[in-house]
Order: sequence, then C-alpha cells, then structure tokens
Amino acid sequence: MASFQTAQEAWTALNSGDDAEARAAAIIYLGERQYAPAVPRLIELVRQADPGTRYLAAKALGQIGDEAEAALPALLEALRDNDMFLRAGITGALIKIGPPAVPGLTNALFDPSSAVKRAACKALGKIGSKRAVPALKFSLRDGNQGVRQFAREALERIDSPAAREALKSV
Repeated sequence: MASFQTAQEAWTALNSGDDAEARAAAIIYLGERQYAPAVPRLIELVRQADPGTRYLAAKALGQIGDEAEAALPALLEALRDNDMFLRAGITGALIKIGPPAVPGLTNALFDPSSAVKRAACKALGKIGSKRAVPALKFSLRDGNQGVRQFAREALERIDSPAAREALKSV
C-alpha cells in the first residue's frame, strides 16, 4: 500500500496512472485528512469508477463531512445502485454529511426501490432531523415491511413531539 507524507502526494497519486492500489490508498489518505479540495474528483469517482473505488470515494466524502455537500446529488444517485456494500457506504457518507442531506433523503423515501427507501430511513434516523418526520410518517404505511420498520426506528430516534405522534398513528 502506498504511503503519503502530504495531501499533495496523495492528490498526485489519485490523478495519475492506473495503479488501483495507489488510487485506493490516496482516496483513504485524503478522506482521513478531510481534504476538501478533493471533493470534485471524489464525486467523479462515485459516479464513474468500479464499485470498490466508488465505496472508498463515498467513505472519503463522508469523512470530509459538510464540506462535501456538493457531492449530495452524486451520492443520492449512487444510493440507487444494486450493490448492497456500496449502498451501505453511500448511506454512511450521507449520514456524516448530515442535515444538508435531509431533503434528498426525504425524496428518496419515494423511490421505487425498497432498498433505497430503507437506506434513506436509516440515514434520516441517524441524522435526526425533525424535517423528515412527515415523510417518515408516510413511510410507516409503505408496502414493504422493512421500510415500515426502518421508518419506525427513524422516528423513534428523532423522538420529537411530531415523531411520537406519528408513531401513535400506526
């Protein structure tokens, strides 16, 4: 595994050559150092790379946190991927980005895919935004048992008067 002394070294490795191992190490290094200038390149990787690289890029974006808000459209799109491992990484990144992700996650509750809806419920519960309560209340009546369970758990985590009221309605 490549080792870097500076973010510039990692940045150079990320953008040069086809060495997948060096690229992976660079992504990890830049994420751990919360290197916000890498956000646009990490967004590209979430959209275009192989699943392993997409996962690492999503994780790095999550580590960068709210400075990675520009990545939300790419992350929300990637949430629809069929790869369960990647979807878990994307969900984790959305949770770490936090409140700016709430509107997109709320919209994801209406996705045709139950897996996407479950991931959105999980993320919304971990973020804990009261703004998500109306959509989560709607998800309590979803046709998928797993979505209903995750919506219930999210509302329990949010634990606001509106969330408690929503839980009483089912």
